[in-house]
Amino acid sequence: MTILELLEGLRVSKITGPLDIEIKGIAYDSRLVEKDFLFVAVKGFTVDGHDYIKDALSRGSAAMLVEEAVVGVEIQEYAAQNKAAYVEVPDSREALALISSAFYGHPSKNLSLVGITGTNGKTTTSFIVKNIIDTEGHKTGLLGTICYMKGDEPVSAKNTTPESLDLQRYLSEMVDSRMDHAVLEVSSHALALSRVKGCTFKTAAFTNVTQDHLDFHGTMDEYFKVKSSLFSYLDEGGTAVLNMDDPMIGGLETKLNCDVITYGIEKEAMIRAENIRDKTVLSKDGRHEVPCGMIFDVQTPGGGYSVESKFMGRFNVYNILASIGIAYSLNINTDAIRKGIAGAGPVPGRFENIDMGQNFLCIIDYAHTEDALRKLIEEARHVTAGRIITVFGCGGDRDRSKRPLMGKAASELSDIAVITSDNPRAENPETIIRDIVQGMNKDNYTVYPDRAEAIRMAVSLAKEGDSVLLAGKGHEDYQEIDGRRYNFSDREIVGKAINEHFAGSLKGLNDDC
Repeated sequence: MTILELLEGLRVSKITGPLDIEIKGIAYDSRLVEKDFLFVAVKGFTVDGHDYIKDALSRGSAAMLVEEAVVGVEIQEYAAQNKAAYVEVPDSREALALISSAFYGHPSKNLSLVGITGTNGKTTTSFIVKNIIDTEGHKTGLLGTICYMKGDEPVSAKNTTPESLDLQRYLSEMVDSRMDHAVLEVSSHALALSRVKGCTFKTAAFTNVTQDHLDFHGTMDEYFKVKSSLFSYLDEGGTAVLNMDDPMIGGLETKLNCDVITYGIEKEAMIRAENIRDKTVLSKDGRHEVPCGMIFDVQTPGGGYSVESKFMGRFNVYNILASIGIAYSLNINTDAIRKGIAGAGPVPGRFENIDMGQNFLCIIDYAHTEDALRKLIEEARHVTAGRIITVFGCGGDRDRSKRPLMGKAASELSDIAVITSDNPRAENPETIIRDIVQGMNKDNYTVYPDRAEAIRMAVSLAKEGDSVLLAGKGHEDYQEIDGRRYNFSDREIVGKAINEHFAGSLKGLNDDC
């Protein structure tokens, strides 16, 4: 495609230079520029792409797209000297998204694209939805926090929602792999930064909204507004799926100009859960029943039925209900829905039970907000005969206001809280811990800044019937400190700690648990 073809429909402030050059690729990282590429300069949080325009031109860029408020006249003159096209736009992030969609042939139009947003539950819901769609015989791609499934093999995820150029490339690869559906976790950052511009969604779901990312959005009202903007990307005839039990989301039902499917437990909704109960199995020592999932009844406008799931916890009831709503929006039959739910999970790092034959529960979860931490501890209390021992921290360079709130939740609901590091990033871990301690209203906590040491301490304290909860990092296999990522897995550390605690008498970590 030529630069003029790529720019069709965009807001352009200025354009000069040769415009009939065939563009062979697009890059927003100058190191990835090749001959006859279009380089899009994007201002990031730590790096400004406009500082690398000359580098992009030296690598063979045939055109550059810049943000008008950032560059000066000298850049335009430098482009002319290098016989490159020069384009100024009001918003280079938005332009990158729209140009990328055009370059890859608008792949979302060739997929039934499902977008899931919300503070919590996106990952679990996306995995369940994918399994339901696959169960009916479709081929489904997935892009989310844990991994990207765009072909035969999953790859590690860099962001919950990829940058727009990468997103459109992944969607194009799904189309090339003959996938007909795709499930996308849509973060508030992705919406605010125009990453999903150019996408057309068949279904958009909103799971819940609680405090998070206020360091970025400023206020809860702005956070909610950004999250709600996902519905503006619905295709004509698209469907919104809403959690009616969430006080902020429920009010959207009458404000959206599209089909709406509602779900919930407490309030009237099109899809409701009733008679929720645990599934249990006999413990390895044969002494008591332990939960291994749940069963509940689903009421819909078309009738009722029961579902069984490997997931546990009331919050996962909501995730399953959201998945059912999404499935109905895609006209998937009830048999595939029930089988898809039964076969889904567990999801790595989401209420993941580490069972090595020890006589206490060990749960790893991604909970990193006050609401998620409260729900994690409350659900663990439901299946715990003894004490709750919670290991948690807070991320550095992120919303500081939630730290004491998380401390308060852990203190109030746990028997023992072990405060430690999460991903301190560029912050001093001790500073983060002090913020957390401000919210502790009971003298039932201890502090171990070293996360591995904190996990080992929690395991050493555990007695029969207790539950050890490792909150905050979930599936992550790294710890980010001073701009570097170091190998670190809660799963591996706790596995070793349990073996040491039992003097090597256990069977070792079972990947099938």
